Amino acid sequence: MPALPFLAVVAVVLVALLYVADATLEPSSPMIVSSDRVGLPKPWHPDTIQTLTTAPAPAPDMTSREVLAAQPKSEHEALQKIEPAARAEAPLQNNRPTRPINYPVNSSVDRFSIQGQ
Repeated sequence: MPALPFLAVVAVVLVALLYVADATLEPSSPMIVSSDRVGLPKPWHPDTIQTLTTAPAPAPDMTSREVLAAQPKSEHEALQKIEPAARAEAPLQNNRPTRPINYPVNSSVDRFSIQGQ
């Protein structure tokens, strides 16, 4: 069945159902509900404000072993703990990447273009 005649039959059936429903259902007046309020409703505020009361935190024990271990040490003390062989400084090196010798450089042609193909 072609699409256009099918859609025409469906439209006729739906219109017929509207007429049947209008004839069988009892007429009623539309229910319109209105109020005297104009504008936005008033914002809601809770009746009471409840605050959470807690006891103050105890003062930290600054003489504990963990606190003393976490204190920063001077650089001189830290260097004394490192063995002399591990403390040797590495020679400065030039770590700039170098280009391969045989790499062709052509800045006038985009590498993704097909012009040089």
